[in-house]
Order: sequence, then structure tokens, then C-alpha cells
Amino acid sequence: MDEQSKIMRFLNDFLNEVEKPSRYIGGELNQILKNPEDVKLRIGLLFPDVYEIGMSNLGLLIIYYVLNSIHDVWAERAFLPWIDMINLMRTKNIELFTHESKTPLRNLDMIGISLQYELSYTNVLWALNLSKIPIIAEERRENDPIIVAGGPCTVNPEVIAPVFDAIVIGDGEEVAVEIAYRLIETKNLPRQEKLRSLSKIKGVYVPIFYVDSTPPFPSDKDIPEKISRRTIPDLNKSVLPPNRIIPHAQIVHDRIVVEAMRGCTRGCRFCQAGMIYRPVREKFSETMLKESFSALLCTGYEELALLSLSTADHSNIEAILSKLKELLKDSCTSISMPSTRLDAFALAMANVMSNVRRAGLTFAPEAGTQRLRNVINKNISEEDYVKTLETARKSGWNRIKLYFMIGLPTETDKDLSGIIEMANIARKIGFKKINISISNFIPKPHTPFQFSEQKPVSYIKHAQRILIQARKFANISFHDPEMSLIEGLISRGDRSVFKTLINAFKNGAIFDDWDNMFNLDHWQKAIESSKIDPNEYLRPRKFDESLPWDHIDTGIRKQFLIEEYQKALSGLPTQDCRWSSCSNCGVCNKYLKNLLEDR
Repeated sequence: MDEQSKIMRFLNDFLNEVEKPSRYIGGELNQILKNPEDVKLRIGLLFPDVYEIGMSNLGLLIIYYVLNSIHDVWAERAFLPWIDMINLMRTKNIELFTHESKTPLRNLDMIGISLQYELSYTNVLWALNLSKIPIIAEERRENDPIIVAGGPCTVNPEVIAPVFDAIVIGDGEEVAVEIAYRLIETKNLPRQEKLRSLSKIKGVYVPIFYVDSTPPFPSDKDIPEKISRRTIPDLNKSVLPPNRIIPHAQIVHDRIVVEAMRGCTRGCRFCQAGMIYRPVREKFSETMLKESFSALLCTGYEELALLSLSTADHSNIEAILSKLKELLKDSCTSISMPSTRLDAFALAMANVMSNVRRAGLTFAPEAGTQRLRNVINKNISEEDYVKTLETARKSGWNRIKLYFMIGLPTETDKDLSGIIEMANIARKIGFKKINISISNFIPKPHTPFQFSEQKPVSYIKHAQRILIQARKFANISFHDPEMSLIEGLISRGDRSVFKTLINAFKNGAIFDDWDNMFNLDHWQKAIESSKIDPNEYLRPRKFDESLPWDHIDTGIRKQFLIEEYQKALSGLPTQDCRWSSCSNCGVCNKYLKNLLEDR
């Protein structure tokens, strides 16, 4: 019996023994099937989490369609099974397989793995182990697939760099195609020569050609000293086909998602995405409308989400929403904007959206006082807050969800009390249900706050005790401070932390980003056995200090980040460069600049 038949027989005989069998069966409407004999390169796109989370990721679908548009390439999907399925597959000696053809991943030419969040790193190790592919790149054999990483976490790749043959920095649409063609060209060459060829592609980092230091440096004069982030200048060329895959099971974001814009220039100093996805590139109205309407017609979804870091900042969003409302008025389709800013304009946009359920609004003030909002460059005044909430309540909104962070640089107990007061204001205005979500600040690479410390667990628990008072008039939820500690360790770590990662995996760490799955004991034992000091990675950094990610060039000048951090400590805001003078961050040049609707 061949391997694919064995996998199909396994699914037929044992799927009734696992939770949510629909995670594994494949065969969805609009999946892409090709004849393996007709292609020159087979790729597995592995999302290191369960099916319903991976299928909600727009980036995975973009790369899936981009690669499958190449005649000689077949890209298939793969996801990490849930615990029950992993145990069953091990018992029955079944390897991790692709969703489309049920081919073992180790039989493919390349595996692309999406790194969306640091706490998924142990999942990556589990997936490779379940695929019977050596976890460490240097231990792989000539016939093992080339393992490539992409996603936002790659802007500091060092903690997990030993796992990957190649790592993509930045937007993936163009570089994925270049990698595919390069692997076709070098298919019959030794593995080392394939990797050397990949290292010549802009935006591709091949860790084995770099000496482990802070930051790593090339071991060969032909290898670039810095890896420049890939950025596609025009988002209008990145449009998904209308006949998108229809999942068998309800996924986390069960709707049609259309990317409205990429990048943000509001300049929140804590926000990594707002820095590394610069400049702003808007998808033009005609493109968005065509993509949205055709996808809804082809799939039958009842919700359309316009996705970006801040969709309300699109320069023509009001006209787009009005047109969509007109197009969809008879279809019972609702429109959502998952990311909105806190002001009256955003509320007006919410009121324009068709069939929107007025049960709840979501806003993110992030900090409880004007002083601290100036520090983090969150340009929201108390007047904006009150005016928006009053208008929302008069417009019929009954529920509100507010997002805040604790542990921010210069934060005091007075700032924490300000969060309670903001919730109280919402109560006085008349909201019937107020939900407050509190996350823990983690300094991220390539942001102005990369130089700041991450507050210890003891401080976070102190802040939580203060905020508990808000439960008098609001529901309040806190993020686990121990999870944040581990995320911070990984976020700003170097290759020394890889030992901790491997040890945590061996201890059983898996699905660490799931609240009910995270086990601090796995990580504490891993830290002890790897003999690292977590405080060394959570401490503040000096401006002239070499950082583990300094070899990654996102386009943002390090001096700009230093200046922004100094302005933060002085409580000075920086204006959005799209509507005011250039902030000289370094991203824009004659080939790459903010691309707006009014062009």
C-alpha cells in the first residue's frame, strides 16, 4: 500500500475517534488540485495551528493562490492536528500530510511555514517532528524538503533560525514566486547550492551562511551583510480570485476578507506591525468593490470584512462603504471593519455599514491617561473619547469593548486608575455592557520601544490588582503575565534561546498561545536546563547596543526609532506623515512611498 492510500485508509477508519473530523478531510469546494506528473515543484504551505485558525489567515490564502497561478507549481495546505489526532497519528505511524492530496510533507520539494506569533514556535517543531523531517536545518538530508519561513515574526528570526533553510523577510507575494522558480532551476543540484542560490534573492535570509553573533554576520563575502525587507509597492496587484475555498467547518473568522490597505503611519510606538508594514498602500475603490462583490457571489458568505491595521484610515473609505451598502442592500450581507480608530469619523463609518448589528463597538485607547497616550503616540484625546461614546450611544449602540495595555514605559498607578475612569465614563454615558480587555506590553523589535524593558510578572500582577476595581461596572479580562514573559523572551531573543525552545518542545509544550494549553512548568524547566537568564532578554537596551535583529533591514532607520523613543520619554507626539510633514523614518524612496486612493 502506497503512503497516500495508507493515509486515506487511516482517515476512513479512525476519524470518528477524534474531535472535529472536518479539520482533516480536505476536499473543500474550490480547493486547487493538479496532476503531480504535470508540475515541476510541489510545495506544502504549513500553518502551525489548527485548521480553523489557519484557514482564517489571509496571508496563507494569498500565497496559496499566488503559487498555484504558476503552471509548474502545486501548492497544498497543511495544518497542525489537535492533540487527539497527533496521538492517534503517532500510534498508527501516520505522518503529517497535505490537505489536498494526502501526500506526506517529507515527500514534497519545499515547505513554507507561516510564523504569525512567537508562541506558535513549539507548534512548528511538533509539525516537523510529526512529518519525520529533522528539526534542525543542518541535520537535513539531500532529499528532505527545503523548509522556508515567512510572516511577521521573521523580523527577528534568530530564536528559531536554526530550524529553517531559508527565511523570507517582508511581503511574500513576489518573493514566493522567485523562490519557486529558483528551486525549479536548481532542482537537481546539491542542497547547499540550492540554498546559496536562494540567498541571492532579495529578502531571503539563509541562516547557515551567517555566524552566530549579535547580530549574525555573513560567513562568506558573497552573502549580504543585511537582509532587506521585501515590500510590494502596489497592493492592487494582490487580488484574490472570487472562487475562494469554502471550509467544511466553521473557522474562526468565517467570512470573506478583503484587504483594504497594508501599512499604517499613525506611529504608535508599541506597534510592530505599524512600523514593519510601512509605507501605506491602499487598494483602490474599484479594485476593492470588484473583489468583494465577486467573492460574495461565488461563495455565499453572509459577512464581508475589510481588513487592514486601521481600515477607517483608508482615504476613500466612506465612498467604498456607501457603494458596498448599495450593492449588498438586498443580500442580507453585513460589513465589518475589524480594526477601527477611536473618533467620530470611525463611528460614522460604522453607522454607514449595511445590516450592522448595533450590539457592540470595539475601540482601543490603549492607555488610561492623556500623558501616557502621548508617550505611546496614541493620538486620542479624552474629548475624542467622550464625544465618540456619546454619539455612539445616541445612535443606538448598547455595548462597547475597550482594549488597554499595562506595563507601558513610564506607566504609573495614576495611569492605571485612568483605565478605571474611562470605563466609568462609558457607564455614565449609558452603555449597558462594557467589556475591558487588558493585554501586557511586550517590547517588540523594530519599534521605538525595542529599547525599553519588559515589566516583570510581579509588576503586571500589581497592575491587575488595581484594575480589578473596574469590575464594579464592567467585565474585565486579563492576559496571562507568564505567557507574556515567554513571548517577550522569544520576541527579543537570539540563537541562545533556541536551546530553551527545543527543551520546551521536548517537555511537551504545544499550542502555547492557547490560554488553556499554556504550561509555564514546561518553560521554566526548559529555561533552567538551557541555562539562560530571562532577565537578560527582558531588560532595557542601550541605543548603541548591538541587537540580535540588527541584520534585518525593515527600511526603518534605527536612528528614527531612537528619536521616537526619546520623544516618548518626553511625552512628545509624532503626527501621521500621510497628512503632515515626512517624519523621515527611512522607508519611502523614489520606488516606494505611500500609495493613496486619490493618487
